[in-house]
Amino acid sequence: MTRIGIVGCGNISRFHHEGYSRAGAKIVHVCDIRREAAEAVGARYGARVSSEYQAIIADPEVDLISVLAPAHLHRDICLAAIAAGKGVVCEKTLSDNPSASAEIARAAVTKNAFFATAFMKRYIPAAVQAKELLGQMGRIFSIHARTWQPFASLWDPEVPEGLRAPSPILANYGGGVLVCGGSHILDLIHWFAGRPTQVCGHLWSREGLDFDIESNAMLWLEGGGIAHLETSWHPFSRVGYERNGWDERLEINTAAGRLDLFTTMWNEPEKNGALLRHEDAATGRVTEYRYPAVNPFDLEMAELLRRFEAGEPATPSAWDGYVVDELIAQITASSHVNEVRRVQWLDRNTD
Repeated sequence: MTRIGIVGCGNISRFHHEGYSRAGAKIVHVCDIRREAAEAVGARYGARVSSEYQAIIADPEVDLISVLAPAHLHRDICLAAIAAGKGVVCEKTLSDNPSASAEIARAAVTKNAFFATAFMKRYIPAAVQAKELLGQMGRIFSIHARTWQPFASLWDPEVPEGLRAPSPILANYGGGVLVCGGSHILDLIHWFAGRPTQVCGHLWSREGLDFDIESNAMLWLEGGGIAHLETSWHPFSRVGYERNGWDERLEINTAAGRLDLFTTMWNEPEKNGALLRHEDAATGRVTEYRYPAVNPFDLEMAELLRRFEAGEPATPSAWDGYVVDELIAQITASSHVNEVRRVQWLDRNTD
């Protein structure tokens, strides 16, 4: 039985520790700088509780660690865990800058460590089906992607006190909607279509905030196509596939047909299943793939646990995490200088 350590017991942690537990792993050690948060999780599993991540890394009874601390802390935690011979599942984003993410990825390769970046949307059954269909549909020439997420208070006449600069959002996540929501979609674009070669981006906020609440980007795909990405924290309560304000969709076009992928509210996966529509260009036939409500975190944790126990590589990998962090950095830089930027990808041997 794989023994799990949890570093960080905030809101996202329940999806990790519950997923591992349902998959048959044992939660043996949890930590958080807020002792009470760690004790609440530890009590559920009879796990040891600490206030510092070093205690989990030094624990010989921990096999696999989920790193769920703020992104600016990921580098030090992940490098220490890799050096100690632990397996690692690191919640997105891999770090708060691409150089640190590449350093983590190189360390994982050098140590032959099991290392996954937790982009759970790859495990949504409709996304898995889309990936399979795309393997038979030829070159992607166009992607239109959006993630619009409800956050009405950001649009109040007066910015709420708790969101004003310096904000906890920037401190905890390292960015606004591009980082928090767009990172998942950038990972799907990369997964479906490869690493973009150029980007052009624009980020927007409002006075009093220190993070973006809207972003737009154009990404030139390595196969010659174009991806358009739009992210927003918005005030609408009834838009989207579920009519609950969550409006996330990817339209993917090839000469052989079109795929439309509609996801559901990320933290309420038990309510509805995602939808995939496939239109065949030759016949005009439209096929809908509807799935029951399923928790993609459970699927992710179960598959990562299986791969860890079987000695198979993790996916998405640390290098996949680096790709997303590089794209975020390039889109942000493009917004600052108002120009198209060619992406200079770091690699395993880049100094």
